[in-house]
Amino acid sequence: MLTRVEKCPGGLAVIVPESLAAQAGLRDGASADLELTDGRLVVRSHRYNSLAEILAAITPENMHPVCDFGPPVGAELL
Repeated sequence: MLTRVEKCPGGLAVIVPESLAAQAGLRDGASADLELTDGRLVVRSHRYNSLAEILAAITPENMHPVCDFGPPVGAELL
């Protein structure tokens, strides 16, 4: 299947058709494992095996900032 490679901030992006992405278990914003094998780029959907693995992947660089929505109101007070 022929597709496009486009420049994006920090590298290049390969356009994966939706039907192929769904079959591979890829979705917008998900992690993917990349591997170069015999001159071919292999893309695999990355699935975490445990909560410990997910938590181990958190770094100061990928942690979102704390959100402050203000003091409790209404039913939140109960």
